[in-house]
Amino acid sequence: MERNREDIIMTMPGFINQLLLLMNSGITAQEAFMRIGESYGRLPEERQNYFTREISGIIQASQRNGESVILGFYRFSRFSAVKELTRTANILMENRDRGTDLWEKLAEQGEGLWVSRKNTALEKIRLAESKMSFPLAIMLMALIIITAAPAMMQI
Repeated sequence: MERNREDIIMTMPGFINQLLLLMNSGITAQEAFMRIGESYGRLPEERQNYFTREISGIIQASQRNGESVILGFYRFSRFSAVKELTRTANILMENRDRGTDLWEKLAEQGEGLWVSRKNTALEKIRLAESKMSFPLAIMLMALIIITAAPAMMQI
């Protein structure tokens, strides 16, 4: 479950950027979503993650059932219980229902997700640094002992 959440959070900023780029070229949100989902379906298995498989599944289910992909995405966001995903799905549903300014809200959400992703990466770097300090200290002690031992033996 935690791995799925991490996959969603790491993939969402790129997904939103793709959505914005396609919408900026004149495609509707529904059609842009379909194109992204179809491209995720064509990815090799080793490059897919939980999020890309689910989006691809939403597209396939939408084509079978004839329902809106935005509605399928909204259901997926509720099921996953990831707040960033739910926020994005709410923006898309609000646009579908009320016609709000989708591009600006998605751009703001995407920017926030990129910042969050950057902060997560920095946190992981700091954690790795602290994990590596203990082995480094042991190596330094061993080096001091190895170099100082011959001098101590001569005294």
